[in-house]
Amino acid sequence: MSRPSSRAAGRAGGGLSAFRAALRISRRDAWRAKGRSALVLVMIGLPVLVITALVTLINTFDLTPAESLSRELGTADARLIVPSGPRRAVGQDPGGINWETKHKAPPLAGTPWSTAEIVRLLPPGSRAIPIWTGSRSYSGKWLNPTPVTELDVRDPLTRGMIYLRRGRLPKTPDEVLVSGWLARHGVGVGATLSLSPSPVAYRVVGVADDLNRLNRDLVIALPDERADRTATQWLVDTPAPLTWADLDRLNAQGVVMRSRSIISGQPYPHSRLDNYVWRKPSDQLVVSGLLVTMIVLEVVLLAGPAFAVGLRRRRRELALIGAQGASARHLRSIVLADGLVLGGCAVVLGVVGGLAAAWAAVPPVEAYNGSVAGPYDVPVPEVAAVACLGLLSAVLAAVVPALQAGRTDLVRALAGLRGEPKPRRGWPLAGLALLVLGIALITIRRWAGPPLRWRLDTNVALTGGLLLEMLGVVLLTPWLIGVAGGLVARLPLPFRLAARDATRNRGRTAPAVAAVSATVAALMMMLIIWHSGDARAAAGYRPSEAYGALTVDASRALDQNQAARLRGVVQPELPGVPLTEVYRPAYPGGDRYSVQMRSATCRQKPHSDSCEREMWTGVLNDIQMGGPDLLRYLTGRDDSAAAAALAAGKAVVFLPDVVTGGRATLTITGNEAKDRVVDVPAIETSPARPDTVGALLPMRLATDLGLKPQLYRLVVDPERHTVTPAEEERVADALQTMAPDVGVQVERGYRSVYPLVELFVTVGAILLALGGTFAATGLAVADARPDMSTLGAVGAAPGVRRLVTFGQAWFIAGIGVATGIVAGFVPGASEALASSQRVPGPWTPEGVSTPVLVVPWATVVLLVVVFPLVAGLVAALFARTRITLARRMT
Repeated sequence: MSRPSSRAAGRAGGGLSAFRAALRISRRDAWRAKGRSALVLVMIGLPVLVITALVTLINTFDLTPAESLSRELGTADARLIVPSGPRRAVGQDPGGINWETKHKAPPLAGTPWSTAEIVRLLPPGSRAIPIWTGSRSYSGKWLNPTPVTELDVRDPLTRGMIYLRRGRLPKTPDEVLVSGWLARHGVGVGATLSLSPSPVAYRVVGVADDLNRLNRDLVIALPDERADRTATQWLVDTPAPLTWADLDRLNAQGVVMRSRSIISGQPYPHSRLDNYVWRKPSDQLVVSGLLVTMIVLEVVLLAGPAFAVGLRRRRRELALIGAQGASARHLRSIVLADGLVLGGCAVVLGVVGGLAAAWAAVPPVEAYNGSVAGPYDVPVPEVAAVACLGLLSAVLAAVVPALQAGRTDLVRALAGLRGEPKPRRGWPLAGLALLVLGIALITIRRWAGPPLRWRLDTNVALTGGLLLEMLGVVLLTPWLIGVAGGLVARLPLPFRLAARDATRNRGRTAPAVAAVSATVAALMMMLIIWHSGDARAAAGYRPSEAYGALTVDASRALDQNQAARLRGVVQPELPGVPLTEVYRPAYPGGDRYSVQMRSATCRQKPHSDSCEREMWTGVLNDIQMGGPDLLRYLTGRDDSAAAAALAAGKAVVFLPDVVTGGRATLTITGNEAKDRVVDVPAIETSPARPDTVGALLPMRLATDLGLKPQLYRLVVDPERHTVTPAEEERVADALQTMAPDVGVQVERGYRSVYPLVELFVTVGAILLALGGTFAATGLAVADARPDMSTLGAVGAAPGVRRLVTFGQAWFIAGIGVATGIVAGFVPGASEALASSQRVPGPWTPEGVSTPVLVVPWATVVLLVVVFPLVAGLVAALFARTRITLARRMT
C-alpha cells in the first residue's frame, strides 16, 4: 500500500526538482541576454511602477475620517456650528458637513447663542472655546480683505488644527499668526498689521498654515474679549464621547455637531444606515475589471515577442535538453520560468520604484494641491494586486512561446532548420465575429432606442465592446499579415525578403502587430472624439467680449476705495490706454441687487419655450451700468441714437420684445419685503455680440432707482488699443501680488483644452508602438541571421542588409498602424456622432445639435506615412551589418 504513495511523492519531488532546474536555466539565460531581459523588465515593470505610484499617492492624500478630524477638531470631542438666522431646528448628515434648517419647524426663542448657553447644552463637566471669523479683517495691499480667524491657539483643544512653520504662538491680544502665502507676499514675522475696524497695531509673531488650505491668505488672532459680538462655532471638550442621542438633541436646538466619536465609527442607528452608507455600483467593478483585462492584454502583446526572441535563440539548447530525456512539459516549464523570473524581477523593481516615486512626489503634489498629505500610506492590498497582475502579465506573455517550445521538432532544431507552426484556420473567422460583435456593442449603446439603451449600461457596453474589438483584431492579425505579404511582390528585394520573413513567422510577428494596432486604435478613437468635440465647441462658442479685448474681472462689486486701488494697479501697466469701466448694482452695504427684465411675450406666457430659453441664457439678468465708452464697446459701433438716449437718462436694451412704448419693465430684488417692479424709459438697439448683455443703465438712472453702482470690471476696448501679450502679462503679474482672485483675460476666440493632453497621449502611444515594433524587429533580425549570412555569401552589400532590417520594421509598423486606424475609427466616429445629438429644447444653443465628425488627418498621415519610415530608419541605423558565415550542415 505504500508504493503508490511513494511513487506520488517521487513524482512530486521530481516535478519540484525539474521546476527548480527550469528557474536556474531561466535565470542564467536572463543574465546572458541582458538586452532582451532589460526590454521585458521595462515593459512589465513600467506599468507596475506607474500604477503603484498613483495608488500610493491617492491613498496618502485620501485622508481617513480619523486623520482629517485633527485638522477640523484639534483634540476636541466635537465642533458645534450655529447656522445664521433665527433659531430653528436643523437636520444634518453624520459628519456635520451638510445641514439644512427646518423652515417648517417653529422658531425657537432666544437671542444668538453665548458660550455659556452652549456649555449648558452639553453634559456636566464640559467646556467650550469660541471661534470667531469675519469680525475683523486685514486688507494690506490686497484688493479683497482677509477675514481674521479669532481662536485661542494656546488652548490644547486646538492642537493639530494649524501647523506652525516659523516663529511662535501669540501670547497677547496684539499678536497674530499669518499663513505661508501671506509670508511669501511680504507679510512675515516681525511685520505690523492693521486689522479693521480695530485701531490697534498687531505684530506678526509666527507663520502657520491650515493643513487643508495651504495656498490661501489666513490671519489668526487671539479673541478680543472687549468686542461685543457672538460666536457661531465652538470647540468643545466633554467628559464622555457624544452620541447620536446628543446629536438629535442639539439639532432640535438648532445646533450642528461634528462629533469625533460619531465620525470615527460609532455605529449608525439602523434607521439611518440606508441613508448614509455608500454602496459601490456593480457596473463600476465590471468596468474596472474590463479595463484591467485590456491593460494586461496590451502588456502581454508587447512583451510576448521578447519571450519569443529568447525561444528562437535557445532553440538548439532546448532541443539538446529534450534529446537528453526532457519531456514537452519540461520544455514548456523552462519557457514559463522565463516569464516568472523576469516578471518577478520587473514586479519587484516596479513596486520599489513606484513607492519611491510616490514618496518623492508628495511635496510637489502638496504644493499643487494646496493641502498637506496624510501619513505616507502604502495600500498593501492594491499594491499586491498590481504586483500580481504584473507577474500574471509576464507569465501570460510567455504562454504562447512555451506552447511552441513544447511542440519543438528536436531533429529539425538540432539540424539548425527552422519551422513555424501554421495559424489555425478558424482564428480569422472568430476574430471577425468578435470584431463585429464589439462594434455592434459600441454602436448600440449610443444609437439604440430608449428601452434597450436603458437596460444596457453605457460604460460596461463601451468597455466590453472595446475589449471584444481588441481581441478580434488580435485573432485577425495573422491573416492580415498573410494578405499584406502578398501585396508587396512588386517591391524591391529587401522589402520582399522582409515581408516573406514576417509572413512565414506570423507567430512572433502577430503579437507585435496586434500591440501596435491596439495602441493606435485607442489613440485614433480618442483623437476623433477630442477633435469632434473641439469642432462642436468652436461652432457653439459665443464670445462674451470683443476679440482682442482685455478684461479685468473682480468677480464681485467693489467699493470706492477698492475700485481706486484696482485702477491704481492696472493703469500704470497700460500708460495712456483708456479703461472702460463696467458697474453693477449693489446694496449700500455692498451686497448686490438682483435686477431682471422680462420680455413682453414672457410677461404674458411665462412658461413658453422662448421664456425658458431666456431663463437658461441668463441674459435678461445681466444689467450693466456705465457711460458712453461702455455703450460704444457693447455695440461695436457709434450709435448716435443710443448714445443720445443714454445721455438723456434712458436705458439701452439689447434684446427684442422688451421695450414697449418706449419703456422697459425691471424687477428689482433686494432687502425689501417684496420685489419692486418699475418701468423705466428705454430704447432698443442691437449689440455687437448677441446673448452677452441684457441692458445698459446710465449711472443717473441707477442712482434714481435706489441702486448703488459699484465697479466690478475694467475693459480695454480693442478698437481703441490693441493689447499685446507683454502688456497682458504685466497686468496679470501686477494683480497677482495685490488681488490673486481677480481674473485677467484677453479674448482670443475659442481655445481648445486638448492640445497639451493630445500631445502627451500621442507621444506616449507612439513610444508604445515603437517599443512593440522594435521588439518584433529584433526577433526578426535574430531569426534572419542565416538569411543574412546567405546574402553576405553571395555578395550583398551591408546596405542591402540594412534595407532588409528597415523593411522588417516598416512592414510591422505599417500593418499595425493601418489596422489600428481602421479599428479605432469606428468607435471614435460612433462616439463623436452620438455626442452631437442633443435633446431638443429651448436651452440648446444654435449649431450644437448638428452632427459633427472631424478626422485628424494630419495625425493619420503622420501615423501612416511617417511613423513606419521612422521605425524603419531607427531599426536600420542600429542594425548589425557584420555577419558570421554559418558552417555548412552535412
